[in-house]
Amino acid sequence: MDFFYMRFIVSWTFWLIFADKSRWREITPVSIFASFLGVISDHFTNFHITYWEYYGTHPKIIMVLLDDFEIYAVVTYLYIQWLPKTRRLLDLFTYIFPWTLFAVLIEYIHINTGHMAHHHGWTFWYSYVADWTLFLMFYTYHKIFHFEKLSK
Repeated sequence: MDFFYMRFIVSWTFWLIFADKSRWREITPVSIFASFLGVISDHFTNFHITYWEYYGTHPKIIMVLLDDFEIYAVVTYLYIQWLPKTRRLLDLFTYIFPWTLFAVLIEYIHINTGHMAHHHGWTFWYSYVADWTLFLMFYTYHKIFHFEKLSK
């Protein structure tokens, strides 16, 4: 089975096992937002300046869409679901730190298995900073729109 299809199945299996489905109205808007940002960034890097590129046996659009509607959506859903109850700056830092490491680990696996490459000076450090920015953005998006009220 192809790497990207297998990753898609594994990701959604994690969601089926670990997701609190009773909170779907609260968390799904943030997951959709994450997928939307993924579509934008992948479109930009595939058609304008290639900072990273996916490799596989299927058309590039299939690999990119599987990525955008799988990893981004599932990881964001679980990230928001398990936000700490206390949201002081230190609590958020210690919470986001392992999530960003996990995101970079996924990218590291892709690169070392030959399914992804960095271009134009893009490095894991840029990805790490981007992941910090994204996780803070997802938290802020969730907080600003008060999605918690939707699950009650």
